[in-house]
Amino acid sequence: MEQLTFFELAKLLISFAVLAPSGHNSQPWSFQVVDNEIIITPDYSKRLDVVDKENRELFISLGCAVQNLQTAARHFGYNSDYIYNDGKIVVTLTKQDVCNDDPLFDAIKKRHTHRGSFTGEKIPANLLQDIKNEENVSFMIYDSQSRESEIIKRKIAEGNEIQMSDTAFKRELISWMRFNKKQVNETHNGLCYNVLGFPATPKPIGRKIVGMFLNPKAQNKTDAAVNASASHFCVFCVKENNVQNWIDLGVFLERFLLKITSDGLSYSFSNQPCEIPSLNQNLQQELAVNHYPSVIIRVGYGKEPKNFAPREEVVVRN
Repeated sequence: MEQLTFFELAKLLISFAVLAPSGHNSQPWSFQVVDNEIIITPDYSKRLDVVDKENRELFISLGCAVQNLQTAARHFGYNSDYIYNDGKIVVTLTKQDVCNDDPLFDAIKKRHTHRGSFTGEKIPANLLQDIKNEENVSFMIYDSQSRESEIIKRKIAEGNEIQMSDTAFKRELISWMRFNKKQVNETHNGLCYNVLGFPATPKPIGRKIVGMFLNPKAQNKTDAAVNASASHFCVFCVKENNVQNWIDLGVFLERFLLKITSDGLSYSFSNQPCEIPSLNQNLQQELAVNHYPSVIIRVGYGKEPKNFAPREEVVVRN
């Protein structure tokens, strides 16, 4: 690779960082480069006021971006460390004497949230066991036919009953939907029609059609089919609900997602039981876990997507 200035290198690394997942593909981050540091701060203008009142998922997304950035840094010959302080994440980069490439680098651009049902094929258990728990972050893996998975499925259905009966929740969800190519090109964020598998429609018509299907019965029917086709459920937890732990969980989660992507597996989020405090508490009790459930994913085998969620142009301040 030709010699880059640090600012040019930082912009390159950030282009991989922003490929991280985020709630409703909101991309709630901003970047600044100072000396040998990349500073990531939350963009609260993109916070999800209804579904993510505590900003838990927002900071998990920032942690996912950190993991992508660190993975890319290793690929280009840099070590990195991060700290959270004074409302921002500071990633410090140091040139390596010997390049230790990260084997998960190629998975950054391939990782995506799977839409629709999985194939139903069972995943060998050893493919999901490579990442170990950390001090403040833990995760559990459950076979889809296990007692624990039945608890999770029930809580997902209960979550749909609550969220899909909430006018504010549905209004927020629809506000992040992009119903045609013009909207996609204008925003480069959100839940895009072609990624979701919808035909393009004018915005008013799209909003009306989607609104007809945002109800508990329809959502539970969709989730029941996906749940039945999944091989495993994974629940990611934090020891304490605070910003540092949420960021650390995002780093941990994205590493896991890159690993299963590199192994040819697919996943989808089903966070309803984590987003509703009463269900979250019940889920923790019924699963008999000490930590707080924060993210739920379903894992299985799936087809490659035709379209990937778009990303906004990277703007970096210095």
